[in-house]
Amino acid sequence: MTPARILIVEDDPAAAQYLALALADEGCSLRSVHNGVEALLAIESERPDLVISDLRMPEMNGLALLSRIKQRWPELHFILVTVEQDIATVVEAVQLGALNYLVKPVSLAALRGAVRRALSARVGSPAAGDLAPEIVGSSKGIVEVRHQVALAARNDVNVLVAGKTGTGKELVARAIHRCSAETPGPLVAHNCAATPPDLFESQFFGHRRGAFTGADRDHLGLLERADGGVLLLDELESLSLPHQAKLLRVLDDGEVRPVGAADVRHVSVRFIATTNHDPREMIDTGVLREDLYYRLRGFEIRLPALREREEDVPLLVSHFLGERAGEIKPDALAELRDRTWPGNVRELRNAVRSADALAAPGPIGVEHLSLEQTPRAQEISAQALLRGGATLKDVERDAIATALRRCGGNRTRAARLLGIDRSTLRRKLAALGLEDASTD
Repeated sequence: MTPARILIVEDDPAAAQYLALALADEGCSLRSVHNGVEALLAIESERPDLVISDLRMPEMNGLALLSRIKQRWPELHFILVTVEQDIATVVEAVQLGALNYLVKPVSLAALRGAVRRALSARVGSPAAGDLAPEIVGSSKGIVEVRHQVALAARNDVNVLVAGKTGTGKELVARAIHRCSAETPGPLVAHNCAATPPDLFESQFFGHRRGAFTGADRDHLGLLERADGGVLLLDELESLSLPHQAKLLRVLDDGEVRPVGAADVRHVSVRFIATTNHDPREMIDTGVLREDLYYRLRGFEIRLPALREREEDVPLLVSHFLGERAGEIKPDALAELRDRTWPGNVRELRNAVRSADALAAPGPIGVEHLSLEQTPRAQEISAQALLRGGATLKDVERDAIATALRRCGGNRTRAARLLGIDRSTLRRKLAALGLEDASTD
């Protein structure tokens, strides 16, 4: 295989020489240039596999160079070197497409590890869809999510995953961990909502025997258990502000002191946090510390609600049914696609599996679907009610007429869509003069 080509962009000759010497034994072809303009010319003529660039340079800084590179050569890997770990700069670099960032003075181990990960991504790197096949869908929103998972998997930065309940946040977090460029360490998952306030320090930092009443043995905390790997913090918003401050200290210095211990332990943990709420709204309402938010969102992934990707419903249904994917009637599939699914993918999965259990070994029909689902009729009614001058009778007429139209005039399906029984629908049709709109 042709040796990988690395371009070093550094205006300080001593720093450039240090980087080159550090990578001399990696079997790569190395070249150094002094500024962004020279870098663009070198890339045009030599097409390197990796660019390692300083942030602070005259005329064109590292972020400007990164932006130019990604516009012309989006697949070219880029590592940014910064003087200090400024969170805003790191976030901007990752959003522009940087594969990684290193803070000066750069250690040999960190530099070589970052380069090896970048070059391993170059060779035989799977497509984004192949990285996370468990994230099912072909809509624009979910394709973008898979792309973001692929980028996050090639980065060492922390990740924040935001989305409504049931959209698959933990699935995304586990896909990032599983698909990391290097063999990842352990993934330790913790639901922050299940953290009793008085046990936070013991759960996260651990404790020593005798530290408090009932501590009859040493206990390893979440942070030490996740050392060298990932700590998945589910429902981040459930942590109190004082507890967020203590977690922030670990993100800053990597130091862990178990309860009752005199010594401090150093840990290397990547954080993936999930939340059911909009992070900016949580900051505005005082639920989430802004500094913690910026340290956790080295990379931010927002998951769309199922109502925003309804074209994915048939693919999801097929995925949940497995070998029985062909055993669902068209009208039942149409019914599933028509529902609003406030519980998102999780609610759809439970509905499909319940219907499959009721129908097996035969095909799934509308009659096997739960009547407890909230239909679109509520949304239809609410929209009608907002119209100026609409009466309750107008709302009922519009909702029923719309439901019948959606169901091809079938009263049984329309009643189910409206969340009422068939006899109630029959009475309302007569009262509203809509009997001619139905077929049965």
